[in-house]
Amino acid sequence: MKIDSKKHSLILLFILVLQVLTICIFGMQKEGFHQDEYYSYFSSNRTLGFYYPDREWVDTKTIRNEFVVLPGEGFNYGLVHLVQSWDVHPPFFYDLLHTVCSVTPGVFSKWQGIIINLIAFIISFIILEKLANSIGMSKELRITLMFAYGFNPMTISCVLFIRMYMWLTVFILASAYWHMKLISLIKRYYEGSELVGFVLAKPFDKKFKKGFLSYVIVISFVNLFGFLTQYYYLIFMCMMGISFGIWFLFLMPKNRKKKTKENQNEAGKNVLDIEKILGDEKFVQQAASMAERFKYILVYIICSALSIGVSVAVYPASVSHIFRGYRGKEAAEAFSNMYNSFERINFFFRLADDYLFSGILWLIVVMIVIALVALFFMLRVKGEKDKLHIAHIRILVVTATGYFLIVAKTALLLGDTSNRYEMPIYPIILLLAAYFTRIGIRAIVGNRKALGIQIPVLGTFIIFTLIIGKGIGIDRNVLFLYPEDAAKITYAKKMNEKKAACVVMYNDATPDNIWRLTDELLQYDELYYVNEANTKELTDDKINSREKLVIYAADHDNRDYILEEIADNNHNVKECKRMSEKDMWTQYVME
Repeated sequence: MKIDSKKHSLILLFILVLQVLTICIFGMQKEGFHQDEYYSYFSSNRTLGFYYPDREWVDTKTIRNEFVVLPGEGFNYGLVHLVQSWDVHPPFFYDLLHTVCSVTPGVFSKWQGIIINLIAFIISFIILEKLANSIGMSKELRITLMFAYGFNPMTISCVLFIRMYMWLTVFILASAYWHMKLISLIKRYYEGSELVGFVLAKPFDKKFKKGFLSYVIVISFVNLFGFLTQYYYLIFMCMMGISFGIWFLFLMPKNRKKKTKENQNEAGKNVLDIEKILGDEKFVQQAASMAERFKYILVYIICSALSIGVSVAVYPASVSHIFRGYRGKEAAEAFSNMYNSFERINFFFRLADDYLFSGILWLIVVMIVIALVALFFMLRVKGEKDKLHIAHIRILVVTATGYFLIVAKTALLLGDTSNRYEMPIYPIILLLAAYFTRIGIRAIVGNRKALGIQIPVLGTFIIFTLIIGKGIGIDRNVLFLYPEDAAKITYAKKMNEKKAACVVMYNDATPDNIWRLTDELLQYDELYYVNEANTKELTDDKINSREKLVIYAADHDNRDYILEEIADNNHNVKECKRMSEKDMWTQYVME
């Protein structure tokens, strides 16, 4: 079945619309927030900042106001950048979120963040398809890849997680795409030219120079926004730059002439004839070409460095974040500790297996091994090597592997939510998996067709459909939904309607953990804060006279003592029941 460009575009549009609808359906099921998602809203829109009093009542409206843009406070990007400078993150994503919240003042909704990430998803969809095209994927295989990408539970999770990782995905894919374009430009220029050793005697013309510089400038702009989105972009940028630089200097494709016995003997006789070598016109051209390539690499390095320099000028706090911030120090310590390497890499490898490939990674690995063996020995894949954009694939493999391993060495180990750190590279991993899976299947069954579709492409589609179906339908791998919060929020609303007093007993060492309870606490009209480090008697009349008390108590040595004191001072309550636990908190009800 031949798919023309128009039909191909329509199929992709249909898939994209279905995927956006699917993400929205899951968005409707998102009942709660991760604490970092609360931080996204707070650090984008804060007014006065949170404070944690002791034995005082706080109106929850003042808490809610910290997550929304109040009238007259919109589009205040200076404050957004200032707040980010106090933490360890660059500001681009928070600027976007603040913009949407400024357009919708007074609103605190998950959809404000989801819409931003949906826009990023659509952009990433377009770029990934172009990236797949740039490495020679057929239209049918690109359709398979885009189906596998947008419906994958990790892609959906990345959109629903109201943080910067979906936008980091955009800039990583954009960087990869423009580097592939740059490599194609270089390869096209070298086609049909005589190559000697590692270098080309043909000099670069003005057209090439203009094309090279234009691509490098675009890459530099991508670097700027990638750096201002998440510092992990630096890892990808460096890995891609190193891979591209080595390839450009040393691993260019070579059209070597076959050496005859006579030529070999002649070369052996003259190997030490320095004067003859220096007088060889081809050798001089080779040396000049290598020097010229090195100049282009310098231009590439300078433009990349300038892009980071501009980023630092725009956001000076980034330097202290990376080198002196607590996350920068933690990452450096984790990276330098060689003893935890296997444990960390295995942890993230298992996450990718369980969540990106739904436990079927073994099958993908088998297909990749078969593909590599077949390509090496040319088994049933004759002509595949000529079509294979080997330079593109090598650079993508090295860059993706480097990013995955370095992030695995430096990222926080937070259970399944640690997927967020590797999510931006997952699309490229899916691309490479689809690419080699098709070749592996072809090596097994040949390039026959079924239902008008090449069997290798059809087989690849079936494998990724199984991965998606198992991940969504069986394993329930879509993250950051927090369905369990729905009942807790409903319960909090009912208790507020019954005029129950809400007490928050916090650990003064970690008061910010109150954020973990925000979705429940905002259901009450007011909260009574208690610092658990203070064991003085509770004398508040409201607390001592209410018939119902809902108490959220953080882990602390004084917790049980304060609970007993509350029960002793309030003669209207008869019993204290433990209702639920959430992270470091336990909910009690006295009535």
